[in-house]
Amino acid sequence: MERRLRKFVRVPKMWQVRLAETRAEGSTYRVALFLLDQASFSRKVTLSTARMRKLGVSRNGKRGALQKLRRAGLIAVEERPHKSPIVTVRFVD
Repeated sequence: MERRLRKFVRVPKMWQVRLAETRAEGSTYRVALFLLDQASFSRKVTLSTARMRKLGVSRNGKRGALQKLRRAGLIAVEERPHKSPIVTVRFVD
């Protein structure tokens, strides 16, 4: 069954403030919006490089975005050797 595409992603106020404070750029916003969209299904999101490429985010862009979001306290990242990281999204309520 094909998943229905939603037209909007809710961005919690805390995310807006923290992203502005960190002076996030395009890749960080793309990753952030993707994570928030996926978090409506599950707070734990597997973040593959292939999926990010489809959004125009390179491997290094993904890595940098995860660092910024982690430092801002918006996510927790479970690194896994030779596998995509599992990201726990915080503050979505």
